[in-house]
Amino acid sequence: MDSHDNLEEFGDPANYDLEQGPQSQARIEFWCRMAAQFGGPVLELCCGTGLVAIPVAAMGLSVTGVDLAAPMLAHAQAKAERANVDTHWVEADARSLVLPRRFGFVILTGNAFQAFLTTADQRALLATVRRQLAPGGVFGFETRNPAGFDLRDEPEGPIEIDYVDVAGRRVRLSSSQQWDAATQVVRWTTYRRWADADGSPQVRTTRIACRFTSPDEIEDLLDAAGLEVVAQYGDWNFAPFRASGERLITLCRRRAGA
Repeated sequence: MDSHDNLEEFGDPANYDLEQGPQSQARIEFWCRMAAQFGGPVLELCCGTGLVAIPVAAMGLSVTGVDLAAPMLAHAQAKAERANVDTHWVEADARSLVLPRRFGFVILTGNAFQAFLTTADQRALLATVRRQLAPGGVFGFETRNPAGFDLRDEPEGPIEIDYVDVAGRRVRLSSSQQWDAATQVVRWTTYRRWADADGSPQVRTTRIACRFTSPDEIEDLLDAAGLEVVAQYGDWNFAPFRASGERLITLCRRRAGA
């Protein structure tokens, strides 16, 4: 049982963008291309700071972003207002979300599918997707493929990200991991280290749990939710999914009659 709410990583949205933005460009471009193909209105679940939602809205599509983390949503809204794009932000749990409209394209990106830590959570999420999809609409999401990762306990490793934060401090980010095979959950602990103006070392520690679900399990979950796969890719360049690859990107629709 986790002693935290799994939102610790998402309490500092401005620095989150500095950490995640530079490595998200290929992902953002992929989902913008899919949004252009499938059209709107667009619903992004677990939208965070709007790294994907705002560029999609900038294409002229109506976008609704949903997230549990209030600081992330507030930051996304401020960014959208500066960009003058058509967005609506909702603080809600994707497992129980009910909105009055349906959407032509529903997105769950940033590996957010892995934040749903039990089969019951995943089923509730997919029930929301099915409920909010318009007839003929498409649901797209990505997740890490368990076969592409070394899932075991790991001590703190080398520096993964080195950047200057909004306060002008050089921050070095590293992490450790614990693997629970019974629940298929990795618990990552992230360490952000910097020095104050007087040179004294500082560290901020955050934790997050992510579930690794196999492609076969995902197929079964989608089938049970009345969703059928229309395409799967292994990277942001539309390469075919490989069983040993790190990433699984899935596009699906409501099954006829479901």
